Amino acid sequence: MGTTSDQPGRAGTGLSRPVRRGAGTPTRTYGGVTMVWMTWRQHRIELIAAVTLFVLVSAGLLISGLSMHAAYRTEGIEGCLADTQRGACGQIITSFRDRYVGWGDTLTLLNLLPALAGVFIGAPLLSRELEHGTWKLVFVQSVTRIRWLTIKIALVGGAVIVIAAAFAAMLTWWRQPLDAVGGRIDPAAFNFEGLSLAAAALFGFAVGTFIGVVLRRMIAAMAVTLLVYFAIRTPVEQLLRPRYQDPLVRTFDINSPPVANQDWILGQGWMDSTGHRLSTAEQLAYLRGVREDRNDFDQYMLDQGFRPFVEYHPNGRFWTFQFIEAGLLVALAALFIAAAVLLIRRRTT
Repeated sequence: MGTTSDQPGRAGTGLSRPVRRGAGTPTRTYGGVTMVWMTWRQHRIELIAAVTLFVLVSAGLLISGLSMHAAYRTEGIEGCLADTQRGACGQIITSFRDRYVGWGDTLTLLNLLPALAGVFIGAPLLSRELEHGTWKLVFVQSVTRIRWLTIKIALVGGAVIVIAAAFAAMLTWWRQPLDAVGGRIDPAAFNFEGLSLAAAALFGFAVGTFIGVVLRRMIAAMAVTLLVYFAIRTPVEQLLRPRYQDPLVRTFDINSPPVANQDWILGQGWMDSTGHRLSTAEQLAYLRGVREDRNDFDQYMLDQGFRPFVEYHPNGRFWTFQFIEAGLLVALAALFIAAAVLLIRRRTT
């Protein structure tokens, strides 16, 4: 082999000497753009599926929603809500509600959306990397654990929030006529409007991410995520939400509506003059007495000195409850994400 020429202007022969990097020569690293591209490549199927689902659901909501909004205007529902005692307004409102409330009940299936975000997006996020060992290839390229986690969680989690917010905006528009008739604080509307859906989706995503790190097996993590999500979400919705504020209690005339249709009724019953609420067993005992005497139950209870009462949350508390529940779910999501980061740092050392 020859050597390279030391004289300028003359080509050398043979192999050139290898170039040595000096102390100031930068090494190749995964930059921010590259990490974004890698994250997109890894999770594009889940994100495209989520966007496709949104488009399909939105198409159905748009078709049915335009019809419902048109009926709300042409049938004079808004005017009837201002004066329910006028003419046949009560019957008109009832007919409108009965016609479209079935659609609203069907849409409660979308309560699964945050859980699906945890199962199909959160759970595979890190468990797939840990299960197949591909995280080692990333760290060899001079990417720190914190940078890797931050970019993956921020990008994918941010996409989950944006898609959930888009669902909430579409559902809020669709439900506007039903909300005017039946209110927004009832669970049938509350879970899909305001901040609730996006916060629940972030929570589901965080649960899935944490479970994936704990189990390091994608399929197992997906199954456990579903269980853990509902094990926490259901008590929040059924036990905590009715107690975000003390419910209001009022007695009412048996021949008139106890509260506005837009309010969230928690329960009804009878109370005596001291404010004692009759238990179910006590009411059944009185009901047996009514059957023996063949009297009207309501009139019988009034004759005994009892008054009907209702326990409820007014519709005006909607945003207060939204901020409380969203804050709770976001705080829980932050705890799950923080726990996942700590476990990753420990297990990939």
